[in-house]
Amino acid sequence: MNQIQIPSGTRDLFPEDCVKKETLRQKIFQVFESYGFRQIETPLLEFYSTYQNTYTSLKEETMYKFVDENGQILALRTDMTLPIARVCVSKYANVAPPLRFSYCSNVYKVRQAFAGKRNEVTDCGVELIGLDSSSDLEVLCCALDVMETWGVPDYILEIGNSDFYKLAVSQAGISAEDAAVLADLIDRKAIPETAEKLKGMDLSEEIRAFFLKLPLMNGKNALQEAEEYSFSEELKKEAGRLMKLYEDLKALGYDSHVEFDLGKVPHLDYYTGIIFSGYVSGIGTSVLSGGRYDQLLKKLGRDLPAVGFGVKLDILLDALQSEEKPVRKLYYKPDQIVDALRRAKEMRKEGPVELVPEEAGK
Repeated sequence: MNQIQIPSGTRDLFPEDCVKKETLRQKIFQVFESYGFRQIETPLLEFYSTYQNTYTSLKEETMYKFVDENGQILALRTDMTLPIARVCVSKYANVAPPLRFSYCSNVYKVRQAFAGKRNEVTDCGVELIGLDSSSDLEVLCCALDVMETWGVPDYILEIGNSDFYKLAVSQAGISAEDAAVLADLIDRKAIPETAEKLKGMDLSEEIRAFFLKLPLMNGKNALQEAEEYSFSEELKKEAGRLMKLYEDLKALGYDSHVEFDLGKVPHLDYYTGIIFSGYVSGIGTSVLSGGRYDQLLKKLGRDLPAVGFGVKLDILLDALQSEEKPVRKLYYKPDQIVDALRRAKEMRKEGPVELVPEEAGK
């Protein structure tokens, strides 16, 4: 083992990266604070059973696990949503909702070495707990305001709704097993595989056409297509609710940065309504993601609805320009260190100053 290397999926951050990261964090938290969210920190370690008993689709192999001195299995947190939910159920059990928390913490997940993804990342986000779907609009506005602070003109918040898909499969009489397979294909935009899967299912042509179109219901015309292809009044009403959400965002001036994708249907056992992802030009993956998860806290013992999102800070670092302040150098002779420190103190009122011995400057 090479003692000067670091584990796979991790990286060192150099001074210029740290400056950029802290600048980003401060901009994000200014928005969070303006919405009334208060920062929280939780332990890096959680009991493995907390994750195991809460996430039904948990992949054990993606977690860093340890055994403590008492023989209990611990795990590095894989997200901040579950630790914050745990806090709401325990430490805030007697506090009336709504609860507004923000965070900026490292999370850990084991990924395949050749996948090119990091095992240690920093997420900054918010969780709004105790309010129903009427609060979705506020959280979407918060996400859009955060993205605006990055100074990137071409940013888009892509919005979907897992309930639209769940309602469709329920009304079409599709089994849970087929619904899960179909959801994965639709979410991956795997059109040929989706068509092949639908061909082997006992569905009417109208319903088959709906599910075949669903992966393509994205962009500016997504909501109109959703209403056009919906095969029941209930689905049309769901599409109408999404249209109302868009009209509200438009009235608030966000419409140029909003698109809908009704083929976005990941993690059906987790999300219970709205889901969304943020994208900026030049980055091929989402830099922000979130959604509504009304059943999560119930599994921990407190039945409260919730919605939130997280910003993938590390991905942004590679795309945004640094705002590092220039550092002036003040050279001094060894016997003049006191005078140099006195002068540097005054100079630092106008910006960073680095003291440099004259010998080092030669």
